[in-house]
Formats: sequence, structure tokens, C-alpha cells
Amino acid sequence: MKKQHNIILADDHIMFLEGLHTIISEIPEIGDIHLATEGQQVIRLMKQFPIDLIISDINMPKMDGLTLLAEAKKQMPEVKFMILSMLDDARTVQKVIQRNADGFVLKMADKKELKKAVQEVLKGEKYYSEVVKKTYMESVFERKKHQHVELSQREKEVLKLLSEELTSKEISERFFISVNTVETHRKNILLKTGSKTTVGAVKFAIENGFLDD
Repeated sequence: MKKQHNIILADDHIMFLEGLHTIISEIPEIGDIHLATEGQQVIRLMKQFPIDLIISDINMPKMDGLTLLAEAKKQMPEVKFMILSMLDDARTVQKVIQRNADGFVLKMADKKELKKAVQEVLKGEKYYSEVVKKTYMESVFERKKHQHVELSQREKEVLKLLSEELTSKEISERFFISVNTVETHRKNILLKTGSKTTVGAVKFAIENGFLDD
């Protein structure tokens, strides 16, 4: 008899959660299934029951899926964690991989792929949808292509505040420098990133990790 694995399904959309429960319960290896509609509830369930796998959406109230992923791995390193989301942009994919998720499947996947992903992850394997892997490889290529771009520490600080929609005057007051100096930094940022606008520079910086902590 195969080992029964206890899991938590987390999603703030009840109808989707119930449908997911129906699909997952068809997998022979699955034992108890606990449902959660927000991240903090998952943490509480982890403390109350023996859990082998967590399957979670990213967008949830109180604690998003990425924060939950990091917290769950911190509290219980052996627990498997799989992301199930509609989000497949490069930034999200990078964060999921950086946080050591065991799987990432898109919500548009069919039942067969979802079941396969769960079984692979429970066996100790990693499982990422083909679209997710393609997005990640393209993002790695883009990051390598732009590795020659170097921003000074002050330029990064200015860019971060620009991304928060502060004006040049507000930034000048924050750093005790002139507005002209801020504008010079902004122009240098545009030049180095090959961007035409501040919005373009911020987008470039986010996609290439220049604003990572």
C-alpha cells in the first residue's frame, strides 16, 4: 500500500478551491486534505496536523503565496510546496524559484498535468510547467544580456524612489541634494538602461533585479 500524504490546498476563491479538492482527492497517494483561504490559516494548519505538501495560489489576503512559501519552508524545511497560479510573468517565476518551490503549475493546466505534478513533487522531484520553464529561461537570457549594465548605489536609490512615484523635488529633499542633481541621475539611468522614459527604466530595473533587496 502506498504511503498516504496529507496536504493543504490554499486559495481565496472557494469555488476553485472546492474544484481543486475534487481533482486532488482522486490521486491514490493523497490522505487528508485541509483547505485554507489565506496564508495565516495555512501556518495554523501546519502546526495542528502532519503535512507533507502545500499547494497554494500566490494572490491571497493577509499573507500572499510567496511569503507563505518562505515562511512554510522556514518553519518546516521538509514540507513540499507547490505554487498553482495564473501568474506566469518573469518576475513571479524568478521569485518562486528563488524561494525554492518544489513545483509551479499554471491554473490553466489540465487535470492530468496537475495530478502528475503532485505525484512528482511527492516523490521528491521538482515539477514546473513547460510555460513556466520557458519564461524562466528567457528571463535568465535577458539578465545575462544586460549584465554589463551597472548602476551606482545612488542611481539605484534614486531609481527605487522613482519607482515609488516620488517627484524629483521629493527625492532631492530625501537625499539633501539639488533637483538638478536628481535629474542628472535620472538621465544617467535612462542612458545606461537604454530606456526612453522613467517608467521604462523602472520596468527594466524590476525585470533585471536592480531593485532587489
